Amino acid sequence: MSRLFLRIFLWFWLVAGVIVVALVAGSPFLTRTHPRLDRWQERAETAVRRVAEETANGVERGEIRPHCPHRRRHPRTPFELFVVDETGRDTGGRPVPRELLRLARDAREGGGPRVERLGTLYASAHPAVTPDGRTLVVVAAVRRPPRVVDLLAPRTLLPRLAVLLLVVGVLAFALARRITTPLETLRTATRRLAAGDLEARVGSPLTRRRDEIGELARDFDTMAGRLQALLESQRRLLRDVSHELRSPLARIGVALELARRGDPGEREAALDRIGLETERLDGMIAQILTLARLEEGMASVIREPVPLGPLLDTVLEDARFEARRRGITVEYRDEGSPCTVAGDRSLLRSAVENVLRNAVRYAAEGGTVSVSVQRVDELVEIAVADDGPGVPDADLAHLFEPFFRTGNARDRASGGAGLGLAITAAAVRAHGGAVTAANLPGGGLEIRILLPCSSRRS
Repeated sequence: MSRLFLRIFLWFWLVAGVIVVALVAGSPFLTRTHPRLDRWQERAETAVRRVAEETANGVERGEIRPHCPHRRRHPRTPFELFVVDETGRDTGGRPVPRELLRLARDAREGGGPRVERLGTLYASAHPAVTPDGRTLVVVAAVRRPPRVVDLLAPRTLLPRLAVLLLVVGVLAFALARRITTPLETLRTATRRLAAGDLEARVGSPLTRRRDEIGELARDFDTMAGRLQALLESQRRLLRDVSHELRSPLARIGVALELARRGDPGEREAALDRIGLETERLDGMIAQILTLARLEEGMASVIREPVPLGPLLDTVLEDARFEARRRGITVEYRDEGSPCTVAGDRSLLRSAVENVLRNAVRYAAEGGTVSVSVQRVDELVEIAVADDGPGVPDADLAHLFEPFFRTGNARDRASGGAGLGLAITAAAVRAHGGAVTAANLPGGGLEIRILLPCSSRRS
């Protein structure tokens, strides 16, 4: 059950309970003083006693015949009259209710009138002696429920209602405040974010709540952080792209100037330089577009079975060909038979190839690059290690960011624009995997790629 729903539900029943308790406690029947109700009872008792006494006097004087059924009408309330003889029967032959017979017996035995209230029924029994010496009991009864105004007792009820409304109002205000205050905070943070304030956060104590509002606050802060990271990444990418494109464009401009002014030999060299820089620009732009599509989730990841064994064989063959120029050995160990990955063959090839070429580029002259593959539960791990200088520990967390270069190894003269590992990380994430980097104890860098397997073996 929803925690916020449960809280509102319990608050509702709390308010309802307060209302019930207040109404019961404020009821005139539970109070010690209720003047209007007392006056109502006194009037009812007086009326029924008077009717019984008048009827009994009439029986004693012989003006009323006991054997005739009697019913006396009040302007608003009918009085029932019974004349009960020594045998407990009405002289008029009508059935007498049991409680009225008991009251008549008490009046006969006590020798005097009796008045009793039975709920809303008021009854009075009055003994009477007929002219011929018979002892009868006249019982008068009236059912007279209290009027609404008697029960309400405005003078005592109105202050209680005022207190009740105050208590309920305070509870309702507290509930409304508890719900609306965090929503106001969320709305303020949303407006700040919509206005361009990327630092807008809900923050604690709202994010520490353990209900749906707290979850919404935490999701908002996560969303805001993600938006800030994406926008900053786009700004950084635009800045880095501008910076990276400036150098080859400048070299192309210099080569054009030399081609215009130089002799035929210089012109040929300048045109070769223009062609080389154009190829670099084309490759860089292709990498930037690939990275942008991957980061924005626009890359069409074709979900097809890709056996990693043949894919790794092709990548290793290309890497060994490049490593031959520097006398580098590329070793391969299969420690668990590569599995089949559901994904895009070209993206997977690019992810592994970028890591392997990066290792060949920064490995020591005549050194070794090690590639190993092993199964880890339902994942396959591809580890690529070189024996180069490694990277500073502080730079490991930034190694997969676009255009990032470490100070000691990834300088401008050592290779690409710093997009290869960023493309690797984005491609691996697109396949539901992860990539990590760590310095080896004996020197060098190791990069591990984890990918989910779609089958046990290729």
